[in-house]
Amino acid sequence: MSIKKSMLALAVAAMATMAFASSAMATDGVFRDVTGTTEMGANRELHMIGWMKFLTTPRGSYECHVTAIVKSTTASTGTVTNLTVPDTTKCTGTGLLNGCKLKAHEPTNLPWHVTVTDNGRIDITGNIVIHLKYSSCLAPEVTLTFSEIQLTPLATGTRTVTGTSNKLGGTAVLNEAIAGFEIDGSKVDEVPGPVTKGTAHIKDPFGGETTEEATPNGEFEFTEADRCTWEVSAT
Repeated sequence: MSIKKSMLALAVAAMATMAFASSAMATDGVFRDVTGTTEMGANRELHMIGWMKFLTTPRGSYECHVTAIVKSTTASTGTVTNLTVPDTTKCTGTGLLNGCKLKAHEPTNLPWHVTVTDNGRIDITGNIVIHLKYSSCLAPEVTLTFSEIQLTPLATGTRTVTGTSNKLGGTAVLNEAIAGFEIDGSKVDEVPGPVTKGTAHIKDPFGGETTEEATPNGEFEFTEADRCTWEVSAT
């Protein structure tokens, strides 16, 4: 069971995505403009669009277009303030969630904390909970819980990505312009590399509940004002 390509925002999602603090910690990275001279200030809202899929298991998955908003606190920290599915009719499911209609989606415990690391990744931490309700479905309710979601910055490129208006490329290294982000769960087949995992509590139509491991996938791009405007630098 999963959620769709357009939420989190990233998230990501994803889902973000990200707010970033000029760090007092030597382990943090910072967001700077592409000239490498000006750090991101406080209270800047970063808007992202893309897709997200949660709970990819042999029993099925669910994808939606998603949007996300991250608000900076400093150049290396911030918060995810919004993660949503703007059009639930575009979500698609497989397996157990085939044909399911998303009738409610609620990310709880917002805002989620965001930290930029000195290797360029983005860590989203906290008690991250997303509650989903479906109609016409063998799994009418799914609650996803994560303690951390990791994002990898992406450079601009040639790949057309569902839910985005431009094209994304591979991983953006330190001091390279960032076009978007990828949830590290998307790298599940790559070695080495961190993979985000969590827990899915799945209710059935008869009141029963099962628990499974959840792996989110997703990609997001910055909307135009911030696309390829920022880079991550080590402090």
